[in-house]
Amino acid sequence: MPIGERGGVERFLEDVIVRHDPDRVKPAVLAFAAGGWLAELAARGVTVYCLEGMHMRQPWRVFRKVDEILKKEQIDMVHSAYSWCHGLSSPAAVWNGCKRIWFHHGPMSSSTWQGAMPLFPADLVLVNSNFLGQMLKRTLYVAKKTAVMPYGIEASRLQPDSARRAAFRKQWGLGEQDVAVGIVGFIDHWKGQDVFLEAVRNLRDRAPRLRAFVVGGPRGGVVAEVCQQFQDKLKNFVKEHGLENVVAFTGHVDVREGALDGLDIFVHASTQPEPFGMVILEAMAKGKAIIASAAGGPCEILTDGADGILTPPSQPEALAESIQKLLSDATLREALGRNAQLRVASHFSAEAAARRLEQHYAEIMQ
Repeated sequence: MPIGERGGVERFLEDVIVRHDPDRVKPAVLAFAAGGWLAELAARGVTVYCLEGMHMRQPWRVFRKVDEILKKEQIDMVHSAYSWCHGLSSPAAVWNGCKRIWFHHGPMSSSTWQGAMPLFPADLVLVNSNFLGQMLKRTLYVAKKTAVMPYGIEASRLQPDSARRAAFRKQWGLGEQDVAVGIVGFIDHWKGQDVFLEAVRNLRDRAPRLRAFVVGGPRGGVVAEVCQQFQDKLKNFVKEHGLENVVAFTGHVDVREGALDGLDIFVHASTQPEPFGMVILEAMAKGKAIIASAAGGPCEILTDGADGILTPPSQPEALAESIQKLLSDATLREALGRNAQLRVASHFSAEAAARRLEQHYAEIMQ
C-alpha cells in the first residue's frame, strides 16, 4: 500500500483482509506511509509494516527492506494494491520466488501510456469493474492473466444510525424539514464538486429547504497542492454566488462517523468515469437515495430508477433536475434507499469478495 490512511481502496481491503480464512490466507500489510488506518488494522490483529519515506529513487534500499519482510513472514504471494507499490515490491518478490498480483483500482486516462510500473510482470492483474477492464486492454501491461474483482463491504457495519444522524444535523443546524444533499469523497478536480455546486446554485430559488454539503478534504500526496487550489476555487464560488447559508464544507470526515447518516440524498458527480465507486456502496448500505454519474463503475453498481438515479456526467443542469426530483418526493427517496440496501447486501458483500480473492490466490499458487 502507498498510504496508511483510509480511502475507498483501503476501506475495501480492510473488510476483506479481516475475513480471510486463516487456514488458507495469512495476510501481512506493507505500506509506504504511516497513518491511522494501519493502526486500526494492527488493532484488529493484522500484521503491519511501514516503510515510510522510501521511493523508486532508492531501489537498493527498498529491495533490502522488502526482501527482509518477505523472508521474515515467509510470503508466498505479493498482492500490490497500486501500480507504484507493484513496482517497488516486484524486484524482491521475484528474488524470493513469490507470485505477484497487481490490483488496478484506477483511475485510468484514455492514454495508452500509464507509466512504467504496470510493465513489471504479474501473474494476475485484477480490476474492480468491467469498465476498467476494457480500459486496461488499451494500455501497456504485462500479466499472465486478468480478472474482474468487484468491491465488497461489510454492510452490517454501515447500518443507518439515528443517533449519528441527529448529531450531524444538530451540528450543522438542520431542521426537520431541511433536506440534506451531499457529495462525499476526496476533493479533486475530477470528482465533480464543482458540478455539484453549480447544480445547487441552479436550485437555490426553487428549493428553499435545500442544504448542501461537500464532505471531504483535498487529496494528499503529489497532487495535494493542486487539490488544495481546487478547494479554494470551490469556496470562492460559494462566496461569489452568496451560497454560504446553503453550502457547508465539512472537511475530512470518516464515512462511519455520521456524515452519510445525516444526508437525505447522496450525490456522486465524477466528471471522468469512476473505476468503481466504493463510497456508493457505503451510501447504499446506509439506505440513501443516490444520484450518480452515468459513466464507468456506477453503471455496474446501480440500476437507474430502481436503486438509484444515473445522470450524465459534467452536466449540472441534469444533476439539478435529478436532485429536484428527489427533493420533492420523499416516498421515492425512501424506496430508492430501501432497494439500494437490498442490492448492496445481495451483490457486494465483503464475505463474498474475500472468498473470490482466495479463489484467485489458490489458482495462481497452483
